[in-house]
Amino acid sequence: MSRPLSELEVRATLALFRISQELREKCVEIARQKSPSAAFDLAARAAILDGMSQIEALGIAKATRWLAVIRRDYGGGKFEKVVGTLTQTTAKGLSC
Repeated sequence: MSRPLSELEVRATLALFRISQELREKCVEIARQKSPSAAFDLAARAAILDGMSQIEALGIAKATRWLAVIRRDYGGGKFEKVVGTLTQTTAKGLSC
């Protein structure tokens, strides 16, 4: 049974809030096109190439995999809604 969409959203977006817009866009595009397993691998590589440590890259890879799971399990419409929310929230900035 798949995880609830709300859980997947949290898992997918938390790490992606804290990275550059360029890397975030790469990760979203990877999740849009690849299976969850392939998305994990490619996002980890993209994060390392962006200068992140292996530990940081692991978090980005997991978040990208969860985005791909949303697309696979809930469809493109839900995926795009989550991506839109991510884009709007990061554009506004995070307030702590």
